[in-house]
Amino acid sequence: MKAKLVDVFSAERFGGNGLTIFPEADGLSTAEMQAITREMRQFESLFLFREGSGFRARIFTLEEELDFAGHPLLGLAYHLHEAFGDRDRHEWRVRLNQRTVELTSTWRDGHFTATMSQGRPAFLGTLTREEAGEVYAALGLDAGGRRNYPAEVVSTGLPYLILPVSGGLERVAFRVPDLSPLLAWHGARFVYVLDIESFEGRTWDNRGRVEDVATGSAAGPAAAYLHKHGLVLGKTLSIAQGRFVGRPSRIETALVIDGMELADVRISGDVIKVADLAFAA
Repeated sequence: MKAKLVDVFSAERFGGNGLTIFPEADGLSTAEMQAITREMRQFESLFLFREGSGFRARIFTLEEELDFAGHPLLGLAYHLHEAFGDRDRHEWRVRLNQRTVELTSTWRDGHFTATMSQGRPAFLGTLTREEAGEVYAALGLDAGGRRNYPAEVVSTGLPYLILPVSGGLERVAFRVPDLSPLLAWHGARFVYVLDIESFEGRTWDNRGRVEDVATGSAAGPAAAYLHKHGLVLGKTLSIAQGRFVGRPSRIETALVIDGMELADVRISGDVIKVADLAFAA
């Protein structure tokens, strides 16, 4: 079985967020895909299936399958361009478990850039100050300085609790063994701690054991949150992530405004191949 190792949100190898792509996943069971992902020890792995002239993808973390993700799909755009592309720019449609996504891959100036349209963001709920205080406390943070900006659940495919801070990202320390029950109460899958002044974020698995390097599925909701609360000027912004795990990354986001409404959030980043792999039969 073949595999491809790429780095997303980086133009240089060993930067950004790593991803393993399995381009010939037909015949693998769900249990096998989960076991392979754990073997690779990447935050996420992507398994690709051909469907006639189209493509279907399944995405796994170390713990579970996801219906949507960010950097795996940008990495997939790179693979599709390398495997099937015949010009500098291509558009791809890929079916996931619950939706179809549109991807763009571009070869320019000696490197690949991938873009994903995440669609119209959904604002799923705002926490009260008391409710937000529970989450801040669970992460060892003081909520006092952010009274003007609420904690809010936002989704472009995967619901994140956007937890605003002003500096102090380095002070996050999990005070609970598992955030999942607290987040689920508010309809969120993960938390994204967002510095609303520097546009830098952090997120982890819900036990706080693994910090993600660059999270495209959170960057869209983060950009939508910043736009909603008047914290970003213009229609483009760059979100930083990965500094605390030694792989600083930049996630470029573009806001598509239709009238007075935010109609689409597009995220993009560089992608580079690290290695072609082959698994023993």
